[in-house]
Amino acid sequence: MTPGPPIDVHHRLDNAVRRACRPRLRVAMLAAAIFAGTAPASADQASKLHQAQQLIQHVIIIMQENRSFDTYFGAFPGANGPPVNTCVPLDPANPSQGCVAPFHDPHDVNAGGPHHNLDAQNDLDDGITTAKLDGFVYSEIRAPKNCNQAGPDSPVCVAATQGAARNDVMGYHTADEIPNYWTYAQKFTLQEQLYEGIRSWSYPSHIELTSEWSAVCTNPLEALTCATHPGPPMPDSTFTPTLPWANLFQLFDVHGVTWKYYVDEGLEPDCPDDAMTCDEGRQTAGVGSIWNPLPFYTYTQAEGTKYIASHNPALTQFFADLKHGKLPQVVWITPSGETAEHPPNRITAGMVYVTAIVNSVMQSQYWPNTAIFVTWDDWGGFYDHVIPPIVDMNDTATPIEGYGLRTPGLLISPYAKAGAIDSQLLSFDSYATFIEDLFAGSARLDPATLGNPDNRPTIRDAVTQVTLLGGGNANVGSLLNEFDFTQTPLPPLILSTAIPVGLTASCGASLTNLSCTSTKVALSWNAVKDATGVPPYTYHLTRDGTALTSCVTKTKLSCVDTPGTGNHLYRIYSVDSAGTASPLSAAFEADEP
Repeated sequence: MTPGPPIDVHHRLDNAVRRACRPRLRVAMLAAAIFAGTAPASADQASKLHQAQQLIQHVIIIMQENRSFDTYFGAFPGANGPPVNTCVPLDPANPSQGCVAPFHDPHDVNAGGPHHNLDAQNDLDDGITTAKLDGFVYSEIRAPKNCNQAGPDSPVCVAATQGAARNDVMGYHTADEIPNYWTYAQKFTLQEQLYEGIRSWSYPSHIELTSEWSAVCTNPLEALTCATHPGPPMPDSTFTPTLPWANLFQLFDVHGVTWKYYVDEGLEPDCPDDAMTCDEGRQTAGVGSIWNPLPFYTYTQAEGTKYIASHNPALTQFFADLKHGKLPQVVWITPSGETAEHPPNRITAGMVYVTAIVNSVMQSQYWPNTAIFVTWDDWGGFYDHVIPPIVDMNDTATPIEGYGLRTPGLLISPYAKAGAIDSQLLSFDSYATFIEDLFAGSARLDPATLGNPDNRPTIRDAVTQVTLLGGGNANVGSLLNEFDFTQTPLPPLILSTAIPVGLTASCGASLTNLSCTSTKVALSWNAVKDATGVPPYTYHLTRDGTALTSCVTKTKLSCVDTPGTGNHLYRIYSVDSAGTASPLSAAFEADEP
C-alpha cells in the first residue's frame, strides 16, 4: 500500500538491497511452495508417524514473547517477507500525512505496539470484513507510553521511547541482531506460516496453548457456563482466575503422557493490562500468572498442591531433569521478563537464554530423540503483511477468535529438514496435534470424551481447514512434514551464549529530551555467565561499526566514550581465553547534541 510519501525513518531498509535479494526469494519460495504442497497420502503419513514414534521421544516447546514473523524473519533469504512497496500510514484516515516503510532496526530495545484482541483488529484495519493491514503505526502512535520499574528516565525506558518515535513496529531484525535465531533457521527448519491460536495477547494465548480454548464463565466452576472469548479476566493482586474447562494436562494424564510446564522465575514477561510497558509483577513456579495458567485450571487444582509442584517447577529443574535423565515426554518452557523479548526487554538477552536451553538439550543424552519448537506467543504490535485466516467466532465486538497474526517458528531436531522453509498453514494448536499423534494414540482434546463438556465451537487440534478473510478455505498442515526420518541425523549445533547482555548507553537523556545532555556516554553491561568455567572474558565495544580500542576490558563492566555530535549505535562482543569471539549484541543508541 502506498497512501502517501514515506517519512524519513532512521535505518530504513535499503530498497536496492531488497531488490537484489528478490531473485533468491523467488527461487527459495518455489522450493517452499513445493514443500507446502506435497502433503503425503494417508498411508505415507501413517508411515511417517510410525517413524516419528520410533525416533522422537520428547517434544519441547519454548515460548517467547511479542514478535511477528516479519520483524524477525521477514528479511530472511527465501522467506515470505513484506512486498517491496510496503508502506503503512501514520494515520489511515489521513494518508497525506505519510507512511512508514519496513526498515532495518539494529536496536536491542524495541517499543512494539499494543496487542490486545482489539489492537489486532485495528492493526488489520477492521480485521473482520477487510484487512488493509494499515493500523500498525497508528496503534503504536496512539498507545500510552508507560514505563517499567527501572524508572521513566532510565536508559532502557528512553530507548523504548526512541523506538516508538521511530515507529519501530515497522522495523525488522536480521542476523546482525539475532544471529543465533537466523542460524537455527539456516540449519534446521523455519516455519513461515505459523499463526497464534487466538487473536489476542499473552494471557489468552497461553490459555489457548494449554487448552485450545479461551472463554469467560458465569460460574467459574462449571465449564458449560463458559462462552468463547478472546479476553478473559486477567489475574492480578485482587483476582485469581478459575478455568473449569478441559485442557491438555488432563488429556495427557488420561493417556499416560508425561509432561512438565517449567517456569523461569523472575519478573512477569507481560503486563497485567496487556499494555506495551509496565511495572511487572513476580512470576513463581507453582503460582498462576499471566504466562503460567496451569494452576488456574480446576483440573490441576483438584489434583492437589503436590501435583502442581511436580508438574510446574522452576526452570532450574529442567536442567536438573536433563542431567539426571528425568525429562518428561512433553515440555513447555516459559521465560521471565528479563529473558522474554517482550519490549522493552532486550532481544539479545532473550536469544542468549533460548540458546542456552537449546545447547543444554544438544549436549544431553536427549538430543538424538527430541524435537524442539521455538515460537513467540503473539505479534506484539509489530507489522506482519500476511492476513491471518479465520477459525472460530465469539459473541463480542471482536468476533474473530482465531487465528492471530503470524509469529516466528523454528523446529530444531536431528530430523528437521535442514535449511527448509515450511510454508504449510500451522497454528499453536498444531503442537497439540503433533504431540497427541506421537504419544496419545491420536486422541484429541474432546471435552465430552474427558467427561467435562463445554461450549467450545471446534475441537482445535482436529481442525483441518480454515476460512480465508477474502473467501475460500485453506488446509491446515502437519508438523510431521517438517521431519525427514530417512536423513542422517543432524549433529548438535552449539551456538554462543557469550554475547554480553544488558548493554546500556547513558548520557543524561530523559523522556522529555531524548538527546543526550552530557557529551560523555557511560557504557555498562552484564558479565557473561558461562557454566563451563571458561576464564574471564575480554569485552570489546564498537561505535557505529568501528572498534573502541579504549573500551577493551577484562576487569570492568563499564567504559566512558566521548563520541561527538550525532546519533551513535554501540554494540558489544566478548572474546574468551582461546581467542574465540562471540557474535555482536544488538545495538544501544546514544544521541549526542
